[in-house]
Amino acid sequence: MKKSNKGFTLVELIVVIAIIGVLAAILVPSLMGYVKDSKISTANANAKQVYTAAATYATKQETAGTPVTVTLIKDNDTQAPDIKKNLGSGDDIKWAVSFANGAPVCCFAAKTNTDLYVGSYPTEADDKCGKNITDAAVTAANLTKTAKANTVLA
Repeated sequence: MKKSNKGFTLVELIVVIAIIGVLAAILVPSLMGYVKDSKISTANANAKQVYTAAATYATKQETAGTPVTVTLIKDNDTQAPDIKKNLGSGDDIKWAVSFANGAPVCCFAAKTNTDLYVGSYPTEADDKCGKNITDAAVTAANLTKTAKANTVLA
């Protein structure tokens, strides 16, 4: 009777595990940056969505003869429901919009009040923030067309 050996030897298994370890050591650090970049891109997209909704709100107000006179609207202000109804599925995000002369100038948006990935529009954020959108740093004076979330809120 001939005995047949099936399976892998210990040496073969160690070589395969070593190869997987080397590949993991190479790939994991390079993939870590993609998670951060995707969160920032999402936050910037949310900020653009809020900016567009705020622009729609401002246009409707001006057409009705009551232009926007405030300089800052946040997601919990009295004017916020009028902007939220134009947001669609993005109405659960936290945001702040700066207005000048009845038109939106700059917008910040994040998923939660404590989220450090805060997006901005029209100038998009490019890194994680050191603060969130509810901090005292977000005032009408700090929200300008050239403001980025990572510089204004840091």
